Amino acid sequence: MGAGVLKETDQDVINIIKKIALNIQDYEGLLEIVNAQKNIYTVSGLSFHPWNAVSLSHGLPGICMLYAELHEHFPDEGWDQLGHQFLGTLVQEISEQGLQSSSMFSGAAGVGLAAVCLSQNFKLYRKFTDRIHDYLLQQVPVMISECTKRDVTMSDYDAIEGLSGIANYLLIFSEDKKMRPLLLEVIQYLVNLTHDQEYDGVQIPGWYISAKNQFTPMEQQLYPNGNFNLGLSHGICGPIIILSKALLQGVNVPGQALAIKKMVDFLLQFANRDGDELSWKGFISFEEFKRGHASEQDNVRRDAWCYGSPGACMSLLYAGKALQERLYSDLAIQALQQTVQHAQHLVSPTFCHGYAGIVQILMAARELRGQAVFTDEITFLKGKILSFYDDTYRFGFHNLEYSEDDGGRVKQLDYVGLLGGVTGVLLPLINIELGQKTRWDQAFML
Repeated sequence: MGAGVLKETDQDVINIIKKIALNIQDYEGLLEIVNAQKNIYTVSGLSFHPWNAVSLSHGLPGICMLYAELHEHFPDEGWDQLGHQFLGTLVQEISEQGLQSSSMFSGAAGVGLAAVCLSQNFKLYRKFTDRIHDYLLQQVPVMISECTKRDVTMSDYDAIEGLSGIANYLLIFSEDKKMRPLLLEVIQYLVNLTHDQEYDGVQIPGWYISAKNQFTPMEQQLYPNGNFNLGLSHGICGPIIILSKALLQGVNVPGQALAIKKMVDFLLQFANRDGDELSWKGFISFEEFKRGHASEQDNVRRDAWCYGSPGACMSLLYAGKALQERLYSDLAIQALQQTVQHAQHLVSPTFCHGYAGIVQILMAARELRGQAVFTDEITFLKGKILSFYDDTYRFGFHNLEYSEDDGGRVKQLDYVGLLGGVTGVLLPLINIELGQKTRWDQAFML
């Protein structure tokens, strides 16, 4: 995974990373900071809390990943001991509150991935990961059965809570005789998701989300006839990547290549075009689908990991490689370059909604493409991330979010989780400076 290194290492950046990582080790002090009332924020009527110990998004697994990556680069500095300590705390938390789901960002898959990162190439924590796998083997078939009995929701198939995120963990074990049948079952579900259904007399793809199944009341009002989600976090970019990665690993079920092509064709058909520049908004309404093209109206666009052009481009890159379709890959590279130049609504250094997620996508794209592309763009984004560094703040990088609590203004939050906190900032910075040695970005479909 060493293709991430761009130039001579910036020792000042490494020192910042190590300083913050050492500050995180005081668990009680960490909890006191992140659990402060000011770190709760509201979007579309939903309140987001700053800490959930067993979740990858807001808890201990992301910290384990940070220490795992640091150990691989600096094996004589004791980072593995800190990782072991925090994994022990995570095990204790699981014993007290249990696992909440099978998912990547709040459940078993994310916990398993943290253990894999700490395992030093699968030499450690085998019994622990075996228990995680037993849980997945029991729970995921139940989840698939429930998903097939009702109308589709985002959390059925998405990267955050759904089967795409779970599948990306299972792909690590695609040659494991115990886990491969479960992986094939998930892949088959994602292929079936592309089968057409009828709504209001129109044949529509199976990943359609009805109005009642929208994530927020605001989205229910915006899309009274439902929509199609284009995001990487909650939309079809996740399934495209999973089906493509599986195909590249020799994991194949009937109709898989056709399913990839159908979803990619949908992405391309409903891209917004400004001259030769392609971009993607988060949702395509049912009305837009009937018209056959994306509207310029309600073109709410945030170019981050979760929604917008970066995730769409990453899915095109994977599909292009899996289907040996160079056009997809070329379009993705061009659109990624344009996205960095014209990125919209970025106010944070963090992964999900900020600059760290884009830079990691560019690093992953370099690796996938096998070419030294995006050198200038990565250097630019590194500078943007570092411009947020606050040496008076214990964790160095705040999470900045739009919050209804503050009248829609940007709110400064103290988060450490992978999705919106400092661990999700430091890991891409390590990748830029030293390359990547563990599988932590598997969490993000990369």
